[in-house]
Amino acid sequence: MTARQLVLSFEHGRWRACGDGVDVSHSELRGLEALLEAELSGEVPVDAHLAFDMSGLPRWLHQYHGHYCNYTLHVARRGPRA
Repeated sequence: MTARQLVLSFEHGRWRACGDGVDVSHSELRGLEALLEAELSGEVPVDAHLAFDMSGLPRWLHQYHGHYCNYTLHVARRGPRA
């Protein structure tokens, strides 16, 4: 299985995931994930590890938001359509 390390950020009303040759953005997180799935579909299965760029948040929030904003998106191989 392949793994990608991406930085997740939110600026100007859009989510953005970039790094490791990937740079996509969307106004909704689920839309961003769909773009990532499409972008990474050539190397499935793949785990995209998204680490939120905490520099965009006030320092006092870091202790509360690190574990909420970091996650892994699993892009699985899709079976044939019925």
